[in-house]
Amino acid sequence: MRMNTPRAFWLAFFLTLAVVVPLLGSFALWAVWQQADQALRAAQSTSGLRIQVPTGENTFTMLAVVAGEEPAFVLVRPDAAGGELAVWTVPADSVVRTASGSYTTLRDCYTDAGPGRAAEALAGTLGIEVRYYLAATRQGWGTIGDGLGQVRVNLDGVAAADSLARAGLADDPVAQLAPAKLDELLEKLGCESPESDGVRAAVWLAAARQKAEQLPTVMPDGIRAAGGLLTNMTALDINTLAQTLEFWVNGQGEVDGGVLPGEWNARDGRYEFTDETLTFAAERLGAADAGTGKSGESRPRE
Repeated sequence: MRMNTPRAFWLAFFLTLAVVVPLLGSFALWAVWQQADQALRAAQSTSGLRIQVPTGENTFTMLAVVAGEEPAFVLVRPDAAGGELAVWTVPADSVVRTASGSYTTLRDCYTDAGPGRAAEALAGTLGIEVRYYLAATRQGWGTIGDGLGQVRVNLDGVAAADSLARAGLADDPVAQLAPAKLDELLEKLGCESPESDGVRAAVWLAAARQKAEQLPTVMPDGIRAAGGLLTNMTALDINTLAQTLEFWVNGQGEVDGGVLPGEWNARDGRYEFTDETLTFAAERLGAADAGTGKSGESRPRE
């Protein structure tokens, strides 16, 4: 007996659905499983990769010394976690307190006992921790900074008008020079501390701002290549410096600095730290841990 046409149609239709729907469902489940499996494989393939982030080792203060008859001193503090590089020049005639309790200038402390003792005296006076010290001659710093190229430095408000005139910069106070030629610029300016410290800070800051991308490779490579260095930095420490600068560049990459605040005593020809200096140093250069036994101390007023 033949079924009528509508009944046959609907019967065939539902039989088709009974076969097709499970197939479509199975295919959908298979597709979801494939996506989940691929995601799992991707996660497993990257789970062994170590994501590097800044640690406490990547925030420190170091004392850089330009050795010579007229030494110069710069406190450099890369803070990888904070995304800042601070550069503060310290006048050579700054009064510091030695481990024996006597007062002397940073220049004399360095000349008599070397960069390590100078760093220790400066750290103890300011109440900060100076992890590294690095002393090099002009030629040594030229090697360290070689490869940075020239930078433009606006000396308006940094160098006095008569100093700019001596250097031929009276009409245009913007100097263009390689950081390694800084001392030649200072000779042309003929300026003395603390004015010369301001010029030195301006050049170092310009190099940090304008050549930031190059610092993580140029500076560590230069330190490795330079000869005659006096430093407590090991090969591992230099690698840490490179890593820290890389973190800094990849972060905010901010730069700050100038001449470390203090008061110039014209009568004695000395640069004296005040209580405000100590507060500033603790905030901007990292206060020493209580366990180090270091405490800031400004020179008693006479």
